[in-house]
Amino acid sequence: MASAIRGSFASRVGMRIRTAREAKKLTQEQLCAQIGFKDRQTLTAIEAGQRKVSAEELTRFMSELGRDIDFFTDPFRLEGEGRFSFRAKGVAEGELEAFESTAGQWIAFWREQGRNQKVESSPLRFQLTLTEHSAFEEAQCAGESLAKLWNLGDVPATRLISTIEDKLSLLVLLVDMPAGISGAACQIAGADTILVNRKDSEGRRNFDLAHELFHVLTWDALPPERVDRESPPGHKAKRIEQLADNFASSILMPREILMPLWEARKETGLDVNEWHIAVAAQLHVTTWALGIRLKTLGLITDAEILKRDEEHLGGPVPAPFSRKFTERAGQALERADVSVMRLIKLLGTTGRGGLRELFKSQGLPEPVGV
Repeated sequence: MASAIRGSFASRVGMRIRTAREAKKLTQEQLCAQIGFKDRQTLTAIEAGQRKVSAEELTRFMSELGRDIDFFTDPFRLEGEGRFSFRAKGVAEGELEAFESTAGQWIAFWREQGRNQKVESSPLRFQLTLTEHSAFEEAQCAGESLAKLWNLGDVPATRLISTIEDKLSLLVLLVDMPAGISGAACQIAGADTILVNRKDSEGRRNFDLAHELFHVLTWDALPPERVDRESPPGHKAKRIEQLADNFASSILMPREILMPLWEARKETGLDVNEWHIAVAAQLHVTTWALGIRLKTLGLITDAEILKRDEEHLGGPVPAPFSRKFTERAGQALERADVSVMRLIKLLGTTGRGGLRELFKSQGLPEPVGV
């Protein structure tokens, strides 16, 4: 253990000391007494990252706060950082906490390696000018405007991930999630992230991606609940989710793309259900999402929304994580910023063979030493 902790490391340790202290519901005065500090200002400076912590002091913090060394020092963890919001149904709190911890390690790894590799990140956050008092039509207009501004083309869903990564510098990860979780968003300085369950259908993945994008772009004005349930409790929570759904359906199915398809439906020779299924497939959305969008445009009624389960059927499962994430992991290996075994554990691959398969699935060369 180093004799002293300085710089950004000191900030990390100080923040995690504060996190552990607050988790134990200790005041600064109480913890100072346990550690043996003469005044509260010493601990205040430590928690602010302004004072180094000696090895002996860190050992006492570990003992008094009941945490291991990794809690205070591991850069590949989010402890006391980041706010998560999950799109989930019927998931126990323990499962959510476990997945949040795992996802936090991926996000922390991404951020830390970005710093190591001198990747520049903008200190600015793109924000939508929406509030809880905004009309659903305003959320729809925001979605359509972004689709046009970003030039998402005739099938916005197919270009949304790459555009989010490039325009907003967001991390988008397609990962395995516990049953019942379809998506999540994390707000954290320098590493805002959207996670999507890669084993859901393509249409479901696209809608959850767009839904979570809304939360990232409105987090400060419209903070989401920790769990976005299908039937949110309370008026405000319900309205935020409805605004998110209106935004998501509009960015995936802008009026200028959908209306010509609707007006030409009789010329296709398809009946209503067949047309509905064909257009949903064409736009890479679910029939449910298409029906909701048609309803918001005043083209069909609730009774006419096609309720089918084809969005839950199987299909090609995309490669895990993302190309950009995997590229950064490969660079970390080359720079010896992470060991092969540490990376295997972090990503949950099956040994070296699984790690090689991950790089292959993302179209990347096998990293040296794997």
